[in-house]
Amino acid sequence: MNADRKNLLIIIFTLLGAYCLTLLPFPEVFSQDAVVMMAIAVVGAVFWITECIPISLTALMIILLQALTGIIPISQGLGYIATPVNSIIFAGFIMAAALSKYNLDRRIGLMIVGAMGKRTDKLILGIMVATGFLSMWISNSASTAIMLPIAVGIMKMDDSIVAGSSNLGRAMTIGIAYAANIGGMGTPAGTPASSLTIAFIDQLLGVQLGFLDWFMRAAPVVALLIPLAWKLLLVVYPPEKDTIEGGGEMVQKELQQMGPLSAKQKHVYILLALALFLWTADSFLSLMPGWLYIASVIISLIFVMPGVGVVKWKEASPQIGWGIFILVGGGLALGSGLTETGVVSIIAQQMHILLAEANVLLSVTFLAFVTAMSITFFSSLTATSTTFVPVAVGLAQQLGMNPVLLGITTGLASCMAFLLPANTPPNAITYAAGYFKSYEMTKSGLLLTAASVVVLSIVANLLWF
Repeated sequence: MNADRKNLLIIIFTLLGAYCLTLLPFPEVFSQDAVVMMAIAVVGAVFWITECIPISLTALMIILLQALTGIIPISQGLGYIATPVNSIIFAGFIMAAALSKYNLDRRIGLMIVGAMGKRTDKLILGIMVATGFLSMWISNSASTAIMLPIAVGIMKMDDSIVAGSSNLGRAMTIGIAYAANIGGMGTPAGTPASSLTIAFIDQLLGVQLGFLDWFMRAAPVVALLIPLAWKLLLVVYPPEKDTIEGGGEMVQKELQQMGPLSAKQKHVYILLALALFLWTADSFLSLMPGWLYIASVIISLIFVMPGVGVVKWKEASPQIGWGIFILVGGGLALGSGLTETGVVSIIAQQMHILLAEANVLLSVTFLAFVTAMSITFFSSLTATSTTFVPVAVGLAQQLGMNPVLLGITTGLASCMAFLLPANTPPNAITYAAGYFKSYEMTKSGLLLTAASVVVLSIVANLLWF
């Protein structure tokens, strides 16, 4: 059976199954709109998991189904695509285009790796730190695509490191995927899941989080999880060699070939510093509401403005993942539909019963673990955060906890995609290099997911709640 026929059958049977779901008898607590909304959510989940249609089109279809069933008017649903939070993602794409044009993204990665010497454990750490740092500012996929060739180039310096049979190769490439997913948590620009969480907190609670509000909570988690992932990989896949002769020299040679920073590259760094200032200005200056989004629009314009910017629109436009904006909009529409029809409230009430006697640490750990493991099924950080952040907010209100902080915790947990190559683009990109098998990522991923949930829960309990 060819792929098109298979996908068509998935679409037909999923839609039929969703329709049958609306005909089943549900407890009275579920309104008919709630049942319909759950059916739409099932369609979205299956389509996201199977990718029978592109995930961005799945998001658009959710908006369409909500309009056709009277859950959310089409104008409101499409309005979510123009959500202010997409301005942050847009600015991130523009900045990434500027870094790529002048090869600064690769220079930054090489500088971090070059500081680690030739010891294999330190090289793996350097690769992971560089990937994580880049992922805080550009897309996880882009940071992976930049760092993977550097890692492969280093490993090819030694003929004994063979793809598919080397622990060093496994640790290095799996480490890049893990670091990309972890680094994206660090800032609102790092991954759509972070921006989506901010949008849900604004939408559901009327609380606008600033850039530093997110960064101050997420950065400690990132700073702990990357070394944790590194150490775990060294234990699970101990490198066969202590050093790679010539690896450090290769990095230094490439840096030397790049030469000193040009005037344009310095110009990019100045604009990056300005962007960081604008994003964080509302934390120490009294600025208008929604400044994070306004600053993002200003940043986008500055980078492409003639005479001031460093990249032309025709250069940046092809590098912008336009489908992400639809994906975020569809996610917000789905979350809004689940909230307005009472589905989120019902789920939160059931969790409240389960966690009624639990303390804050246990409640946070439980929700973070459920969220992190659910990535395996949704295979999308956006879909996972869309599903669980509204539930977390509702649960926090039921338990008398701070809904903003539990929402942030759940948003971060939705980025813990450590189990399968299909879970995120960074996982798939590194898997395609051929240095590890799917079950080998799962082996280390199960341990890292459990450990990461514990770390996140402890940090949240000690520093946030």
